[in-house]
Amino acid sequence: MSHDIIPQGALIDRLSHRLFGAPLITNVWRGELVEEIAAMALEPEWTHCGGDYGACDLLHTATGHRIQVKQAAARQSWGLSLTAPRFSIAHKSGAWIDGARWVPGRSRNADIFLFAWHSLTGADADHRDPSQWRFYAVREIDLPQQKSIGLAAIQQLADECGWRGLKSAVESLGLR
Repeated sequence: MSHDIIPQGALIDRLSHRLFGAPLITNVWRGELVEEIAAMALEPEWTHCGGDYGACDLLHTATGHRIQVKQAAARQSWGLSLTAPRFSIAHKSGAWIDGARWVPGRSRNADIFLFAWHSLTGADADHRDPSQWRFYAVREIDLPQQKSIGLAAIQQLADECGWRGLKSAVESLGLR
């Protein structure tokens, strides 16, 4: 390959392979992967909107309801996490609208929180495999008024489902 020109396709392929080519995805990018799994499970009614400074991760195309996706994994790219998973549910001080305009206001910026948990710790753990993730869909109004929540508390609020059951779990929350 000539060093005068770097083909864009080759660059994207190399970067994609480096970031997502191994079974264990680093914390920096694993959230993007789980958001995409959720988006694919909920399409076409929901679309991904969580790019740069997005106020939420998924948006319902007809109603405008918002989903925030939170994720954690027992096996990390750097080893095993020895702590029980906790997920941020803190209120924000505002939101970026269209990634360009800051609107102040205390809110969680979502109507539904999807909590994703990858519990596998063995050699077969693969964050890229949607079937290995467990999901919990919780209405924002059902969350406690605190900054974070543990998995055990989430399991008291919602039934576990796989990615194939995610659409039914979200629809069962009654937000239309």
